[in-house]
Amino acid sequence: MLLVALVAGVALGPAPASGGRGGRITTGFERRGGLSWTTPAEERDLLRELIAAAPGPDRAGWAPARVTVTRVGGSARGRDVELITVSGARTVPEPIRVLFVCGQHGDEPAGREACLKLVRDLADDRSAAGRRLLERVTVLVLPAPNPDGLAAGTRGTAEGVDLNRDHLAVASPEARALRRVLRETRPHIVHDLHEFDAPTDAPAAPTLYLWPRNLNVDPELRGLAQELARDRIGSALRAAGWASDVYGVDATGRRLGGDGDERLLRNAAALDSAVAVLVEVDANPTSALERGDAALLHRRRVGAHLVAARATLRMAAERGEAVTSAIRAARARSARGPERVYLDGADNLPGTWAAPLEPPCAYRLTPAQFATARAALTEHGIRVSPDLTVRTAQPQGVKATLLLDPRARFAITDGAPEPCGEEGA
Repeated sequence: MLLVALVAGVALGPAPASGGRGGRITTGFERRGGLSWTTPAEERDLLRELIAAAPGPDRAGWAPARVTVTRVGGSARGRDVELITVSGARTVPEPIRVLFVCGQHGDEPAGREACLKLVRDLADDRSAAGRRLLERVTVLVLPAPNPDGLAAGTRGTAEGVDLNRDHLAVASPEARALRRVLRETRPHIVHDLHEFDAPTDAPAAPTLYLWPRNLNVDPELRGLAQELARDRIGSALRAAGWASDVYGVDATGRRLGGDGDERLLRNAAALDSAVAVLVEVDANPTSALERGDAALLHRRRVGAHLVAARATLRMAAERGEAVTSAIRAARARSARGPERVYLDGADNLPGTWAAPLEPPCAYRLTPAQFATARAALTEHGIRVSPDLTVRTAQPQGVKATLLLDPRARFAITDGAPEPCGEEGA
């Protein structure tokens, strides 16, 4: 499915200026000093204004940022899932594409708020540094990938699905919309924004980060993701005065997150040959001042996400060649299909590592099994032969194994493994 861009002037239409200091376009969150979040209606007004306010090239040939809005799918309740793209004049053969996924859980609103401010700041930036950034980097933003959850203030979708546990089976319409963005835009970097709810008596760093832990992720891409998380995001947060740490275990020893779970976006995107990171911000007050001032609490949550997002963009601009080179090599390796597939384990849990599976040459499906698996196979771009054989020697061979092998943790059907030489010509 091709992404169908909304025609900005028609689909969004004109809107009155929202005002702000010096006439600057502002979010609803900013106008209320952080007391409440930007509403969906205010988001649409913001985007209309950004598109309408974009100036033409100046006499020196400077081109402003271009903002477009694309409908990429719909939610279970019929709400639009939209992708915002911010781009500049292209001066390199292939700009780095950075995708920000800003609110998979509807009760974690600070990521969306940070993304809206980031879009506004990029579109409003008239500096030479801002121009150079958008010449090298195309910014893709999914502000509300779970719009029903956002409207209801719930973690899951309207169907009760945890979107961040649905990137393998892609059973929900929201996960399918996000999967299409990944498949069709092929982002080089994926930055996933979340919030966590730490016990109030368990002091922890207010901002946490993590890379893909799934053992099937290309080692070079994992290394770049660790560099982005630790060296870029962690350093930027510390420079801003916020403690940060690796997401995984809180101060009480409670294990957080899904480690190597292939259903999580950071792992699933990395299996698509992207450099993927997770950023989590503490949603609870971290000081007496925040306990007495909800607006201050909200601003800290948004501000931390903004610092992390800008660190990601800086790495994209500065390390673009290394990122694209590593991704090209990873895609070339994956095109041949996997030599081994880990069905369990994570890079931080060596005690749980299962011996890697030497995948069969193919999985044969019955018509009923194919009917069950067809949507997921299609969304992942996994090829199926007319005789309902799924060969593992294809770019998504790892995911084919994770979806179809009877031994896999989250298989959606039990395909019949066919060893090499027995699956037929």
